[in-house]
Amino acid sequence: KGWTTADFSVASELPPAEQAAALCDNNVDAMVYTVGHPSGAIQEATTACDTVLVNVTGPEIDKLIAENPYYRSATIPGGMYRGSDADVTTFGVGATFVTSADVPEDVVYNVVKAIFADLDQFKGLHPALGVLDPQQMVSDGNSAPLHPGAERYYREAGLLK
Repeated sequence: KGWTTADFSVASELPPAEQAAALCDNNVDAMVYTVGHPSGAIQEATTACDTVLVNVTGPEIDKLIAENPYYRSATIPGGMYRGSDADVTTFGVGATFVTSADVPEDVVYNVVKAIFADLDQFKGLHPALGVLDPQQMVSDGNSAPLHPGAERYYREAGLLK
């Protein structure tokens, strides 16, 4: 709450590949990483040493999410990482599929249509995709305008009015 790096005796910005080792070697007390799950860096930390995933909730997080549409509440499912049998509530960014505005409308339309045509298969490509909800995919956390091709498909599918 209102902390800056000056409030800590040491605050390091380490690449993800180094964070787990620093944590397990007691060179840092915690690692903070905004990432989709499962994450190799978090998996490494939870298997290499005794760690605990911490719930990140409260009024400050609610305010952060309310003021920044690209953030959202997130849940790391229990059992995903060693030592974390219960769900962990946190926040994160939603995955965004980005393209250039110069890509033809029909190309983007057909890509979006293909994803939604077999959404269950798409969701099975990676565990982080398993929680996708069609309505949230259309409206939650958009940090850029929708491409006209995506908008066309969403309107045809009744996902956008």
